[in-house]
Amino acid sequence: MDCNSVMAPIKVSLYTDELARDVIAFMIEKHMGLVPVTERDGTFAGLISGDSLIKFLLPKSLTSMAGGGGLMQRGFKVHKRASYLNESAGEMQERLEALRARPIGEMIDRDVQVAKTDTPLIDALMMIKDKQFVVPVVDDDHKLLGAISFFSVLYGLSEEYDRETAEQQKLAERAERAQRKRAKDQQS
Repeated sequence: MDCNSVMAPIKVSLYTDELARDVIAFMIEKHMGLVPVTERDGTFAGLISGDSLIKFLLPKSLTSMAGGGGLMQRGFKVHKRASYLNESAGEMQERLEALRARPIGEMIDRDVQVAKTDTPLIDALMMIKDKQFVVPVVDDDHKLLGAISFFSVLYGLSEEYDRETAEQQKLAERAERAQRKRAKDQQS
């Protein structure tokens, strides 16, 4: 089984030069936390995620700490409480408004693994397992064709099961008809 059999087509393109306000609205409307972004010519550029956007809502004093608000102790990430900052909703709103006016291309993760339509599905599953929750599928010119996620894999496999079941039923019906015809011909 290859990536072509389970990839979800991209129905709406998001472009690097679009403002974050439009992309945020799209992500809210579609309930999507991780979305592929392209250049205007359709070339895959990267992924935008809620995780990459949230760091722009945090005060700079927190994002300058290791891990964007976490400290390392004995090799483990320990989240530092930041309630001492006494942040107001107005301060967060100011940062959100500043974020909304920026092009999304400044915020995307460009270090993303991609698959081709003929990439074995197991390879894409390994990317998903390694915490890249959306795997863009591109052609030889790096144009975005679709994407694979855990949900598209489940959907694709259930569709595959339905196709196989339908094919088996069709073959069984043909065999039954042929058997009835033979029985009828023997009676004549």
